[in-house]
Amino acid sequence: METYIFSVITAVISGIVTYLVARSGNKKDIEVLKIKNSADMERLMNQHKIDIEAMKERHKLELELKELELKEIEQKYKLELLKQENENEIKKTTEIANNESLNTATNQILGSIFNRESIQEQLDNAIKEAFDKSKIEGGKKR
Repeated sequence: METYIFSVITAVISGIVTYLVARSGNKKDIEVLKIKNSADMERLMNQHKIDIEAMKERHKLELELKELELKEIEQKYKLELLKQENENEIKKTTEIANNESLNTATNQILGSIFNRESIQEQLDNAIKEAFDKSKIEGGKKR
C-alpha cells in the first residue's frame, strides 16, 4: 500500500500543480481577452463616431444642395414673373399708343369735316330749325 500511497500522493500533487498552472494560464488568457476586447470596443466606438460625423456632413451637404435648388427655382419663378409683367406692360403701352393714334386720326378727320364752313352753316341751320320747331310745338301745347 505504501507504493500506492506514494503514487497517489505524486498524482495528487501533480494534479494540484497542473490545476494551479492551468488556472494561472486561464487568468492570463482572460486578461489578454479583456484587453483585446476593450481595444476592439474602443476602435468600434471611434469608427462609429467617424461614421456619424460623415453622415452629418453628408446630410448638411444635401440640405445645402436642396436650398440651392429651391433658390434657383425661386429665381426662375421671379424671372418668369418679371417677363410676364414686362410683356403686359408692353401690350398696355402698345394699346394706349394705338388708341391715341386712332383718336388723333379721328379728331383730324372729324375736325376737317366740321371745320368746313358749308357744313358748319348746315349744322347751325339744323340746330336753329330744331330749336324753332321746339318753340312752335311748345307754344301749341300750352
